[in-house]
Amino acid sequence: MALAVDIDTKKEIIIKNISRYITLNDEEREYFESILHYRKLAKGKVLLHYGEIAQSQYFVISGCLRNYSMDEDGKEHIITFAIADWWISDLYSYITETPAEQILDALIPTEVFEICKKDMEEVYVRIPKFERFFRILFQNSMVNQMRRIRQVMSVPAEERYKIFIKQYPNIFREIPLKYIASYLGISPEFLSKIRNKIAHT
Repeated sequence: MALAVDIDTKKEIIIKNISRYITLNDEEREYFESILHYRKLAKGKVLLHYGEIAQSQYFVISGCLRNYSMDEDGKEHIITFAIADWWISDLYSYITETPAEQILDALIPTEVFEICKKDMEEVYVRIPKFERFFRILFQNSMVNQMRRIRQVMSVPAEERYKIFIKQYPNIFREIPLKYIASYLGISPEFLSKIRNKIAHT
């Protein structure tokens, strides 16, 4: 019984997220909640391997997921982090049904709701307003990715770090510097210098 109550509380989090853009009646909410798959992930748990086809969307309840790629030298390049109240997937693989060129895993212990693509397609049929919700979600994701590309190309590293702190205020102290450096496109050593400079100003 306690677990059921806990899950119900977590469902309130995702419903609140959805309610920013659409309103569900009791029947619609009950159906949507029925397709949610709760998962508790250990640190390092991989949700999507390189070469797999993304078949799910994930809503982060707590913790942090990362989406990253690997270059020919085995170096990781973190594309994005997803923290509590964020959605994440490899959208290109998910939409085009082609093998993923990214890896999605849990950077720290994380809780998510997973929604399988086949269930989501049924939601679109039964509750058409969800198409609007996910259209807005995908548009926002695209805008954020374009903003991030511009930042990497034209914003100084120190300023990028300050933007990161504002964007991820609850996790930047929880994850190793090497991951933050990877996200910012700089070396861990250079990031340490930036942090020391900011700490003494």
